[in-house]
Amino acid sequence: MAASVANVPIAIVTLITEDEQIFLANVGLGDLKGTPREASFCAHAIVNSSQTEIPDTHCDVRFSSNPFVVEDPKVRSYLGAVLEPEAEIRLGTVCVIDTVPRTHSEKTKEALSKIGAAITAILVSHRQNLDLVDHSQKLDAQNAEMNGLNASLRHKTEKLIAAEQARNTFLSTISHELRTPLTSIKGALGLLKFGGLDFPPERFDQLITIANQNSDKLLSLVNDILEIQKGTFETNRASFVPVDLFGLVEEAVSSYQSYAADKGVSLTFTASTHHACVVQGDSKQLDRVMANLLSNAFKFSDPGGQVEVDLNYVEGEPQISVTDHGVGIPEGAEDMVFGLFTQVDNSDTRPAGGTGLGMHICRQILTQHNATISYKSTLGEGTTFIVKFKTGTA
Repeated sequence: MAASVANVPIAIVTLITEDEQIFLANVGLGDLKGTPREASFCAHAIVNSSQTEIPDTHCDVRFSSNPFVVEDPKVRSYLGAVLEPEAEIRLGTVCVIDTVPRTHSEKTKEALSKIGAAITAILVSHRQNLDLVDHSQKLDAQNAEMNGLNASLRHKTEKLIAAEQARNTFLSTISHELRTPLTSIKGALGLLKFGGLDFPPERFDQLITIANQNSDKLLSLVNDILEIQKGTFETNRASFVPVDLFGLVEEAVSSYQSYAADKGVSLTFTASTHHACVVQGDSKQLDRVMANLLSNAFKFSDPGGQVEVDLNYVEGEPQISVTDHGVGIPEGAEDMVFGLFTQVDNSDTRPAGGTGLGMHICRQILTQHNATISYKSTLGEGTTFIVKFKTGTA
């Protein structure tokens, strides 16, 4: 349009930077995208006024030796209108160039100014659009950050709610578990206090036995709670020493033989080797694991039943298994087996009592020893608990 209005072969829309002149659009210059600033006519135009006209470059000392005057396209006349979106903020020009000397009419100059104003409006609009896009991207980033913060806050809130629910459940369960043996002890002692002199010896012995058994249960429960609270089953691996599993298991089985006899249960121990089977660990804590496993096996064994303990190597790593032939464990009960204060059968008529802490503590101890505990079970046939050690990384 500018070239047509001015009737010239060359017209350019330029932006002037510190070092160069950039062509946003042109006719008459082919694929040329810009020039160095020092060779630019427009760099002079944006300094001088809203319009700059050079009727004959050969007569102007500023341009007579300009490479675009001396060589192609051999510029002889120039008229440029400044692109000025704000006062003293000049971006570049829309200019018309001829290869012959000439002076443009006021009508042409006015038309070129209007074209320059339109181009300036387009550039301002484009800049505003870019600002809007940039602002939108910043808002998107802020929204994403806020969403992340909200998700984190929601996750932490859910964890706090879950922790509070777990705490309430823990306290409720402790209260129930403590109340049960205390009620039995109080009941037995109350009967002895108010009628003990009139009881026959067998009734007297029965009440004493009830009080004694429930005192043991209460003491075991309190000890387990204290250990859970203090984490005393967590041993620093730096203090681990070599422990002979064969000797530890053999001693545990031997110490439980009389208890097995009292329960009417046969207890056997087999091992694939009688040589030392050494792991790094804490013998007291590992002995406690064996005590819990054996106690649990006896608990779910019927009189005349059998508990089998086996020590062998599986894929070069030591493995302890304790098998009972009791009621078994239903599928999907692992969380209950190893959970806090949970037992697979929570009915009041279950044949075996307990605090529901033993297997949980076993897992915690074995985790510290780089060992795992799992089980295989069939309902009505029995259960095998399996402890696997990793001697290479313990």
